Amino acid sequence: MSQELGIGEQAISKAAEAAIKTQMDEAETLNVEIHTDPIKLAQGQVDNVVVEGTGLLVKDDLRTEEIKLEASSVDIDMMKAALGHIELEQPAEAEARIVLNAEDIQKAFNSGYVKQKLRGQKIELSSGETVTTDASNVQFQIPEAGKISVEADVMLMEKVETHHVAFSARPKLVENGHALALEDIQYDDATNDKPELTRSLIESTKDLLDLRNFEIGDMALQFDQLDVQPGKLIIKAQATVESLG
Repeated sequence: MSQELGIGEQAISKAAEAAIKTQMDEAETLNVEIHTDPIKLAQGQVDNVVVEGTGLLVKDDLRTEEIKLEASSVDIDMMKAALGHIELEQPAEAEARIVLNAEDIQKAFNSGYVKQKLRGQKIELSSGETVTTDASNVQFQIPEAGKISVEADVMLMEKVETHHVAFSARPKLVENGHALALEDIQYDDATNDKPELTRSLIESTKDLLDLRNFEIGDMALQFDQLDVQPGKLIIKAQATVESLG
């Protein structure tokens, strides 16, 4: 906690920090700083709120390397704040920055939660036959700027046979920053004997990178920028926040 914060600012900052932690499965570090003066604070008026965290585990077992949220001119319901619930009198506009590492995205793919979603999917093959799949050994990489690559072993459970599938694509923000699409999809011809399986892996990748996974508490995000750098994704967004926990 910053030494510049007054006693009241420290108290409300700690309350907000505790409230946000209840929205997280895990957090390596989390710091909340609320800046205002004592008179404004007594009236629930806040000049500036900064939330910074590392190693935050959000939905689908996805770890964020860094996350920062900053808002100005916020009105807090002090009655509810006294009970540990930081609710805003009216929605506040904020700026958000999120950093994801390729290694953490790969771990999420191979976590128990996501593997359970990948297991048991029903896929219709080009032959008309419907099979049940189970994916394992998912590899996720960001080999160069603007490009991701994903590969996995997919078992056809009825046939007891495994196929290796792989693709690369360029992520892009669509729907005015509310969703992420994969464009310029390239299939690995050497392993793409069953394109239906690759398409299923593509849909699973889009689900895992669903931007709504990063919304904390009563928050709605509209993403401004997606910067795909080797080894990491950097996302910038505008956030509408109604509460912090």
